[in-house]
Amino acid sequence: MRTYLMTATVLAGLAGAGAAFASDDCRVPQAEWQSRDAVAAMATKQGWTDARIETDDGCYEIDARDAQGREVEAKVHPGTLEIIKLKYGDGDCRVPMENWQPREAVQKMAETKGWTVRRIQTDDGCYEIKARDAENREIEVKVDPATLDMVEFEYEDDGYRAPGATTGAMELPANGSSAAE
Repeated sequence: MRTYLMTATVLAGLAGAGAAFASDDCRVPQAEWQSRDAVAAMATKQGWTDARIETDDGCYEIDARDAQGREVEAKVHPGTLEIIKLKYGDGDCRVPMENWQPREAVQKMAETKGWTVRRIQTDDGCYEIKARDAENREIEVKVDPATLDMVEFEYEDDGYRAPGATTGAMELPANGSSAAE
């Protein structure tokens, strides 16, 4: 009996821990969701085609193609239609080291975007920037090391949106480029 109670307690604790790690949830009441037509219009405005719209973890998810034909996967806040996570292709970079731009160029690009950089490192063959955006939200951005085009973007606070957040706050160029102009 004692072993049974200990096992039940441990399993209950693990179940609770799993729920605590489910930070991908948008947690927006259904009555506050914008329509699928509005999501489709937002995807078109981004220059995405062949958009397939689904829901997962309380968020809209869009699978589409950008103007360059690359696969795009986006997680969208259902109330504001703000992009909270974005990935082009598989999120990996395949660039020989001799073609990489220096870290100083990555730092400058980030500063041009209004980001306060905490750390620049490499991940999956890409530069990975951990920073805060102009609204002081934690972000993680992967960029192609040769072109500095965005490969992946994510708000670290995931589903949280500050009051008054506007749709399209990320202001993505149609081609997904994040390089400084």
